[in-house]
Amino acid sequence: MGAVTTEQQKLVLNSFAMVLQNNLVTADAVSWNEYDGEMDDRNGLQVLEQTTPRYTVTRTENGVKDLSGGTDGTVFGSELFEVTGTFNANMGWGDFVKIKSIGDARESKALLGAATSMAEKIDAYILQIATLASADWVGDGSTSIDEWLDAAAAYTRLKENGVDDSELSYIMNHTDEMKLGDQVVKLPGPDQFSTATFRKGFSGELNGIRSMFTNQLPVLTTGTRTGTGANVMEVDGANQNKNYADVAKAGTVNGRRMTQTLNITDATTAAATFKAGEVFTIAGVYAYDNRKQARVSPARLQQFTVVADATAVAGAVALTIFPAIIVPGSGAGDNVNINTAHATVDAAPADNADITFLGAASANLAPRLLIQKPAIVVNTVPLILPASDTSMRRKLKKVPISVRMWQHSDFDTGAHGVRFDVALNANVRDRTRLCRVNGS
Repeated sequence: MGAVTTEQQKLVLNSFAMVLQNNLVTADAVSWNEYDGEMDDRNGLQVLEQTTPRYTVTRTENGVKDLSGGTDGTVFGSELFEVTGTFNANMGWGDFVKIKSIGDARESKALLGAATSMAEKIDAYILQIATLASADWVGDGSTSIDEWLDAAAAYTRLKENGVDDSELSYIMNHTDEMKLGDQVVKLPGPDQFSTATFRKGFSGELNGIRSMFTNQLPVLTTGTRTGTGANVMEVDGANQNKNYADVAKAGTVNGRRMTQTLNITDATTAAATFKAGEVFTIAGVYAYDNRKQARVSPARLQQFTVVADATAVAGAVALTIFPAIIVPGSGAGDNVNINTAHATVDAAPADNADITFLGAASANLAPRLLIQKPAIVVNTVPLILPASDTSMRRKLKKVPISVRMWQHSDFDTGAHGVRFDVALNANVRDRTRLCRVNGS
């Protein structure tokens, strides 16, 4: 097999990076951040990011508020981000040495396949984390999006959460693309838009928001729990609400802020399972708008998501959930105003309050996603260049991913190979900026 020149190495790596970048659906949908330094096979990277506190604002007639009793307390929350994982694609030496020009690179099925496969795998990984992080889920959990109203429901939910209109993206699958296009084509009085959709398919904006389509959205298989019928699951114990100060920082429960455990009982089987990403409501616990300090209007039950898999013991289980149950006016001292400023519900769940899960037990749910870019941050770090063999790195232009290419030859066996590696982790920054969406 022929020798490999330095220019040839650069050509191959540049081409791999270009194909990888062009096939990343999530490139524009989430935030990206590359850290300084290098990562090897023995170290990872952890970063603590501070979150902005909220305050209770009051109005006083005929004067100013009396602060003789002291000012409100301040609690800074935090999230812990990390980079511990890597993605790899590789190819045989024969496929590598054939690439000697830009034309060869464009025509190389091996190079195209390796880079495209890595992009798809990274997209699937990021979308798995992003989609299942949200507690908000509109629609029935499985039906395709085929009407404007289906998609608009997710936008409405984010507005109720106080999310602005910047950097929003719908991420749907190609069945949705087909059905939305069919709706446009069937509009009365065909115009240029419907004609173009008929010829080229649905594309562009939906409800003024960029629409993106991929097959990499996750499927959530629900646990063996049941949410309806004679043995409805119930809250096990009253007053399971928290002070914001106790859940504001990363690491308090399951490593994430604004999470808590919720004790429930009466699972229909003694060892019922609950899967991370499942969503449920609690009877009598309504969503709260801490900006206007009132229930969300029109009133709706607050949705919660299960953060970690769990299994019931004798029909009882402690679920790790988001958001934490924070009630306005609860607590004592500084916590009264702090809890009001960060409230998530209008009241704590009562003992034996019914719990209702979205979707049937052991069902395959297929959520789509509306996401604001800052909701997820993908942290990357360059991989260390090995001391042996031949290697080099390239950073993508659109997103700060550094791809390391490493050529290796085995003296004992005579085997040759080329590997491409990137190091990145997707981390949840703000779950309230995400909403799962389906039709109904």
